[in-house]
Amino acid sequence: MQYKERKPQPAKCANCGAVLKGVARERPYKMKRLPKSAKRPERPFGGNLCSKCSREKIKAEIRATA
Repeated sequence: MQYKERKPQPAKCANCGAVLKGVARERPYKMKRLPKSAKRPERPFGGNLCSKCSREKIKAEIRATA
């Protein structure tokens, strides 16, 4: 018998828990073969925070320095 391995759960935002867009949902041995740009978005906090939370964090950092 051959069993199809399940895909891992989608990546979630560290702040709000929303599903991250642009992050591949693959097993570790397939993630290793993917190019770096396909593993996560190429923006600040990409692959860690959703776009809404990263936008808010950047705004908060700018307000704190100004």
